[in-house]
Amino acid sequence: MNTTFTLSLLAFLLIIQPANGRPKPKANAAADAVAVAAKNVISELGSIFKVGPGMRVFNTGPSNNEDDDEIICAERSIGKSYCTEIQNYAEATQLDKIDAEQFELFKSYFQDDIIIKPQNVASRMQVEAENPSCNSKSRIIYPKGALSKEAKWLLVVQHEQHKQGVLVEECENVVDSCSNDQNLPLSISAKCIQRFAFRKVVVLVNGVMKEQMVKLPNFCECILCSDVAT
Repeated sequence: MNTTFTLSLLAFLLIIQPANGRPKPKANAAADAVAVAAKNVISELGSIFKVGPGMRVFNTGPSNNEDDDEIICAERSIGKSYCTEIQNYAEATQLDKIDAEQFELFKSYFQDDIIIKPQNVASRMQVEAENPSCNSKSRIIYPKGALSKEAKWLLVVQHEQHKQGVLVEECENVVDSCSNDQNLPLSISAKCIQRFAFRKVVVLVNGVMKEQMVKLPNFCECILCSDVAT
């Protein structure tokens, strides 16, 4: 009876021993399943994104904002509201294929803004001596892209023979304090702020020219700030 019990016990142990040894194979199977799933996800992402150096991700798939995706420029990457140079601008706009009648329809836009001559130097220096001012620069730019009121990037028409020259004024350094602010009261400081204005230009949407309001630098303002915590 004891011998029979012993044999039965050994047989039972032999049966359950492989089961007790299965966690490791199960763990390997789970790891393999995770690896396969990860590969599938990467494969799916590969059809949507292109991974470049430094693991930057570029969307290469379709988008609801087709024009927006075409606007890649240095100014946009540093937070400006316009682009003077855009990658693949010629391919994106194909302006040479647009009917000349469209250019004729908007011909009043294809010119440079008039630059107003600065006021008398003596009077300007007197004003600056009395009020803090900012270092700014005025110039005419030929934007090929700009932000709309809806914060959407648009392609601005800039053809070799049909250019839109826009006068802008930009702060030379928005983090600088205003000049002559040493005369301000204690606990009051001044800083330069870039201001913007919306103006109408000709843009290209789905191969058709149209008027659109875009955001462009308008002037640099010196504002007063309180250094006392409220």
